Amino acid sequence: MMPNYRNLSLRFLLATFLVLLAVMLAVTLYPFNFFPANGVQWLSNEPGLYFNGQGIAYTDQVKTVFETKAVSVVLWLNERFGSKNWGPREIFSFYDGFASPPLVVGQWGGRIFLYSRFEKNKGDRWYKLFRTKNRFPRGKSHLVTATFGEGAKAIYIDGELNNKSKTEIHDTINAKFCGRLILGNSPMGQNGWWGEVSGLAIYNRVLLPEEILKHSREVFQKGVGELAETPGCVALYPFDEGKGIEAKSILGKSRSLSIPTSRIPLIFATLFSLPHKDMRSEFLFGADFLKNILFFVPYGMLFSTIILRKYTIGFFLAFIVVTFAGSLLSLTIEFLQLFLPTRSSVINDIYANMIGSGLGVLVAYTLKLHR
Repeated sequence: MMPNYRNLSLRFLLATFLVLLAVMLAVTLYPFNFFPANGVQWLSNEPGLYFNGQGIAYTDQVKTVFETKAVSVVLWLNERFGSKNWGPREIFSFYDGFASPPLVVGQWGGRIFLYSRFEKNKGDRWYKLFRTKNRFPRGKSHLVTATFGEGAKAIYIDGELNNKSKTEIHDTINAKFCGRLILGNSPMGQNGWWGEVSGLAIYNRVLLPEEILKHSREVFQKGVGELAETPGCVALYPFDEGKGIEAKSILGKSRSLSIPTSRIPLIFATLFSLPHKDMRSEFLFGADFLKNILFFVPYGMLFSTIILRKYTIGFFLAFIVVTFAGSLLSLTIEFLQLFLPTRSSVINDIYANMIGSGLGVLVAYTLKLHR
């Protein structure tokens, strides 16, 4: 009896397709930790929080009560020896629902950086960073002050100016610093910082150099509570609770920072976050977006080949079926990645995977016509 090579070929395609799906799930869901713990601990012998690179603290979903066009952020930090702060690590940021934040203070390459999406950059490249000239010393506490507004941005270390530059705000947007306060990580949980945070203060104006120098002396002598006396202070967190799931501001109108046991709650809010309209092209045509397209092309080719071999349907119907199935698969992967501590989920990945699925159908149908 002669074997049915048509059916054998179809079985081979199905087996290959299932293996491909398994590989795609393994690659995107590794390391399979679906219950990530929030890596934040209270310091035992002094005020402060320790972040182990997998931790985050944040205010609730209601926007903070203050909105300001100029801002100063004061952080009392200690990066311990042995901390794994490789690549960009976000220490503090505002989060207003967009993937590109209004303001970020972080560490990259041993230096403190400052970034705002409101600033005009050449070509609107969202990742252009403003960094300190000197490295951020480990193993001791430092008072870091970042100011942005009134045509300039600056970073001070222990009261001394480390770097300063002129800045220009976009004319087409309403540049106001507001939103949820994020500490120790990015909103998507991808850029966690390693180190101690012993105080956080936010001002609705640009602090003067003499005020920043005075802060440095007062904080090391009397603690961060002294910062509340400076005009314009809208939030001040001394982190002196020592335990619990909240860090309260000593200023009545400011909301408490939540310290949940799991990192999942905030990550849910970032699934459908989009980059701001002024920086969106960088996300849509960046390397990650193109990689996500190519990642789903083999899926589209195999799935459409199976359909075209088994059913007598046209190109457009196959395109709709495969692209819709690809979008469902991508949505499932992005949803599962919400629970993974080393992954992030954004809607742009779903768009890219849909495009890749459609391109796979086009390639398979072209090869069929050629054959």
